[in-house]
Amino acid sequence: MTEAKNRGVRSQTLERGLDALQTLADGKKRTSQELADALGLHRSVVYRILRTLEDYTFVTRASDGRYTLGTGIAALAEASVSNAELRIEDVLDELANASSATSVFCVPQKDHAVVLASVRPSQRSAAVAIRRSTRFPLTDGAPGLAILARGPRLEYEADEVTLARTTGVVHTKDRPFPGFEAVASPVRLADGQSASLAVVFARGAHTLSEVQPALRRAAQRIEHPGDVWAV
Repeated sequence: MTEAKNRGVRSQTLERGLDALQTLADGKKRTSQELADALGLHRSVVYRILRTLEDYTFVTRASDGRYTLGTGIAALAEASVSNAELRIEDVLDELANASSATSVFCVPQKDHAVVLASVRPSQRSAAVAIRRSTRFPLTDGAPGLAILARGPRLEYEADEVTLARTTGVVHTKDRPFPGFEAVASPVRLADGQSASLAVVFARGAHTLSEVQPALRRAAQRIEHPGDVWAV
């Protein structure tokens, strides 16, 4: 049986559009020709895809003719993890200020973790800024390892993942952000999606016991948005 038959019926045009979005998700601006080269498609095909995505604000075209992800993607992403009782950025804002560290919300995309939202604490101007759409391998650092801890147990998995299934937290240093520590907690969204919530701070700035209570509380708010939480 061919690979195409194994995968079933697919829309080639839609797949190409999604491939274009995933390529642009690395944050690098590209011309239509550069994107065509990356996708292995003719420039005219990619140009039509980009024009359609631009109409829906999924990509935006800068004055130099290069394309990057647009605001429509961010709106879709927030809608997929938010509801009438909870806004992710409200939780991140509270966590960042409670822990005096940058708070980060990540979701999986294939074998990578992608930053969907990030908030710096208002009282610490020196806190690290982490750009939305930043991506890194799931196995490279606390946010990704926490996501893996919400998945099925694997025969060969990192010790941090196994430990996180019991403790509910993962702590790494210099991963995925060199010079910084990351403490993450796995979360499961209302629709069953796996994600992670993390705090990131300069090495030695905080201890695990200092940030863990606020992180656990924030993770519980995401997993149980209907509950009443004391501020």
